[in-house]
Amino acid sequence: MPKLQYIKDYLLNAKIRETLSKVANDVDSLIPQSEAEFEEVQKFGLYPAEHCQPFVTRQGTPFYQLDNMSLVPKNDTANYLKYGDFEFRQLEILYNMARMYSAEPHHWLRDNLFQSCRVDARKKNEYKAKFRGKERADWKEIQVEWMKYCLMLKYRCNALFRKDLYEGVGKLPVEDATATNYASNLFWGAGLVEVDGKNFYFGCNVLGQLLAQLRDNNGVLDYKLPDDMHLFGKPIIKI
Repeated sequence: MPKLQYIKDYLLNAKIRETLSKVANDVDSLIPQSEAEFEEVQKFGLYPAEHCQPFVTRQGTPFYQLDNMSLVPKNDTANYLKYGDFEFRQLEILYNMARMYSAEPHHWLRDNLFQSCRVDARKKNEYKAKFRGKERADWKEIQVEWMKYCLMLKYRCNALFRKDLYEGVGKLPVEDATATNYASNLFWGAGLVEVDGKNFYFGCNVLGQLLAQLRDNNGVLDYKLPDDMHLFGKPIIKI
């Protein structure tokens, strides 16, 4: 089966489209029109498995630090992530804070939910419920730009992350979503599939594409954030 047809057929599924609509306003915009578009951010692709470097959210596994949910080891303060005077051990913390437009949830998350701990699905649901209605209306449009910012910050702060990033030179990083079922798994990552007897990672793999760009550009990504975007009631610190 042609790769493009595989993708189009997959995205005909109404349930899958409904799931993807939770992270993308226009699901059709994720469909590539040529295989060359597989390399573009926010396009579905089929990536030969032998050319990929998968990683998962499990401590002790190869390339663990590439995952947004990875934790800097406790007491390894030299590699803690820093945003202003806020220090934390997991990038997902910063990424999730910015989806709220009000300073109140930013402070609450910093002082309560995320204090000396990590983000997990239960905690995400807890803060979403507590501050329901305070999410940015444009979150789907800006989430990738904010992720670029977050990855650049992690690159600057965390030598463990940089080590894993450069050890995978020559291969495409892939957040391995094969064994996951959360709504954004094939948006940020990709799952292992077989097409015509060959193994591919299938998905948009947005995180992996951004990691590859970050590596190729030595820690720099072009990002554009809305003028009104802030954390803790102050404009975003420029990188």
